[in-house]
Amino acid sequence: MPKSPAPLEKIKIARFREHEQRNFQATSLPVRALRYYRGLAAKHPPHIVWYHVMTRVVASLRNRLGTKFGKKQTEDVAVADPEAGFSAAQDALIRDLIARVEKGISLQQPLLFAVRITGGIGDALIVARLVRDLQAELGNDAMFDVYFESHKIIEPFFKSCPGFRNSLNVRLFERSRSHYSFALLANQFVTFDNENIDCETLLDKKPEVLNLFSQIEKARVLVDRYISNHPFLDGAFADIAVRKGSQRYTYLHEMLGLAYGGDRLQIEVDHELPGKLGLSAGKYVTIHDGWDGKFKIAGPRPTKAVPKKTWIEIVRNLKATRPDLVIVQLGGETGDHIPGVDIDLKGSLSFMQSAAILANAAAHIDAESGLVHLAAALGVRSAVMFGPTNVAWFGYPQNANIPPKECGNCWWSTDTWMDSCPVGHEKPICTSNINALEVVTEALKLVDTPYTDQSLTASSSSNDIAAKLKTAG
Repeated sequence: MPKSPAPLEKIKIARFREHEQRNFQATSLPVRALRYYRGLAAKHPPHIVWYHVMTRVVASLRNRLGTKFGKKQTEDVAVADPEAGFSAAQDALIRDLIARVEKGISLQQPLLFAVRITGGIGDALIVARLVRDLQAELGNDAMFDVYFESHKIIEPFFKSCPGFRNSLNVRLFERSRSHYSFALLANQFVTFDNENIDCETLLDKKPEVLNLFSQIEKARVLVDRYISNHPFLDGAFADIAVRKGSQRYTYLHEMLGLAYGGDRLQIEVDHELPGKLGLSAGKYVTIHDGWDGKFKIAGPRPTKAVPKKTWIEIVRNLKATRPDLVIVQLGGETGDHIPGVDIDLKGSLSFMQSAAILANAAAHIDAESGLVHLAAALGVRSAVMFGPTNVAWFGYPQNANIPPKECGNCWWSTDTWMDSCPVGHEKPICTSNINALEVVTEALKLVDTPYTDQSLTASSSSNDIAAKLKTAG
């Protein structure tokens, strides 16, 4: 007899209590080490986890002992790691940076800070907006470096921001963090690197940064338990945050006390690329079936992925209803090729080439993914199918945010939420029950409605579009 699903609220409460108990021992070094390891293991393969752990251990020993032996060991670990992927130019850049700071040369230069980002492409885009507005607050005369795992991919997000210097591999951060006036650590939350903040320099050059530091410390008091348990209580935090009116794309601004400067980012794309592929701007829609490949799953598709058969129905109904629209599939290594699309570009474009195609689309159709955040940054609206993740937390107001018909919002209610349904369903009903007709209806409303900041009034009513779809079906 199959096991009956457990109530999701009970699962969430049990998880919260489990991590609350762990918080009682938050000052214990073994507990902090275990939490750090679990956070890495949730997203990275063993060899990457081992490298990060050993780097932290050696860096801690070096800081405590302050010996040349410790420094030499840190360098040896970085060189010995076969997956480090540091280019000679990047290593030379960091060595030069450290040497310049140690000699005091940097004191003659503008204020320099760092931003370390963890998470995915969507997180990096949200942080890019934060840095843009932080720089405006600081007068656009400070300089900054960004650290991220896929650092070359996110460089265009920051390139147009005043003061941007370099996008560097996140593994370099441990070796250079102490040589900035301050550093921000950003993911679902944003905090200062409290162990490495140069108050004397900030008082001299940018005292307003200390006001921001004070603002974050006040905000942190209320959410520190969630920061300490990131990402394991991210779902619990999102449930609380949305009840207070917060959303993912603006929450980091709230923590820093900054005004939100809008979704759009100045990302340079090749607007001629669509024409080279036979596409006319605004005459096609893009679809994307994919997810963050760094997230480890045992099965072929994660719980948040829309079933392939649903994608096939979406494509079939969209073509039958609007044969004038070209359907273009984007994507990388994860996900499936969807039969019936007009142009399948999955796996054949670079990230920025995909961005160029996306930037000129009439609309984008996707599950909740990084490309939805990219579309918003490029001024393109999306029809977004939600399942395990929180629609009220992740949804942009201009998009068509389609909530699950049943269940849903089980994001991080278990460590394996991406791999299997937390409440025990053999197949996640939140994504399995998505209605293809509804998705196409909402997507065509976006296509047929001019994008303005006011409330949208569709040129084709939902009933008209739905009627066409039923006829086509």
